[in-house]
Amino acid sequence: MIRATEDVQELFASLDTATSELVELVSSFSETQINAIPYPGSWTAAQVAEHVTKSNISIVRSLHTNGKITSRAPNKRVFSLREQFLDFSNKLQSPRFILPSRDIYQKEKIVGALIRSVEDIRNMSKLENLSEGLDHHTERHIHQLRNIFKITTIPQATIKMRKIISFMHVSLDGFVAGVNGEMSWITMDDEIFEDAIALASTTDAALYGRTTFQMMESYWPTVLKSDTATKNERQHAEWVENINKIVFSTSMKKAEWNNTRLIAKNIKEEVIKLKRQGGKNMMIFGSPRLTHSFMQMGLIDEYRINLNPVVLGEGIPLFINLSDRTNLKLINAKTFEAGVVGLHYETKST
Repeated sequence: MIRATEDVQELFASLDTATSELVELVSSFSETQINAIPYPGSWTAAQVAEHVTKSNISIVRSLHTNGKITSRAPNKRVFSLREQFLDFSNKLQSPRFILPSRDIYQKEKIVGALIRSVEDIRNMSKLENLSEGLDHHTERHIHQLRNIFKITTIPQATIKMRKIISFMHVSLDGFVAGVNGEMSWITMDDEIFEDAIALASTTDAALYGRTTFQMMESYWPTVLKSDTATKNERQHAEWVENINKIVFSTSMKKAEWNNTRLIAKNIKEEVIKLKRQGGKNMMIFGSPRLTHSFMQMGLIDEYRINLNPVVLGEGIPLFINLSDRTNLKLINAKTFEAGVVGLHYETKST
């Protein structure tokens, strides 16, 4: 796109064309599409946008830093860099400091940050070395975004829906917590914990109601700083810290825990959008009230129930206020040494 030239005005014109196209393309993604994983191992459109934003910010910072004046011509490496950046069959390795930092982004914020970084680039007066790759870097990601857009706009009927799995510890008489939310009765030894960790690794999103989310938020980050945490506790704490977390609440105003998105309205519609995104399955951890709500909306595809050898007599039941019969198919059952039975069911169409 850009010719080997020292003409700053011509560089600006070329850069404006590339960056304008990039911003327009990112803006064309919907709120759902911009966070959709088009295929395993790929960045989302939002992650591409953050990567370009970080790259732009780094360039501006470097140009504000005093350094040695190079003896070579500013455009000396233009053609070799062009060949490298525009070889789309070659996957380039980016420095860690410009890699995407999150899984889910708000479209308005990520597009706004990209636009600001582009304006900062345009406002630079010291542009002699920008001809050595910035334009080709932008063009490479335009190509990447076009491919992502094609994949994420495939008719929804052709896309395999992700599943929502409910994971619960349940008493023999069907309660998931005591009257006041007590959970001290749950059996959790190394064998059961390791099974839960393995199950969590098959998902890429953790779903919570407000109460469970706030409980998790107040506990698991402290485990990462604890000297007495077990290997399993630390492993799960790291997973929870980095996993994509979605909290459903009408009373929370914001959610600041790492990689967390807050959904407060249009729950069923938003969940169906999430199911249509690429990626692994999603799991509800505990959160009985959220589970009840999802049950009533017919959003749960599988139940993973750890049946504990205890009778509570009263408490919060697993199943409540269901107007229609739900048929389940037993996929697997296993007995842990502690006497807990792990049950795996999937819902069946009536």
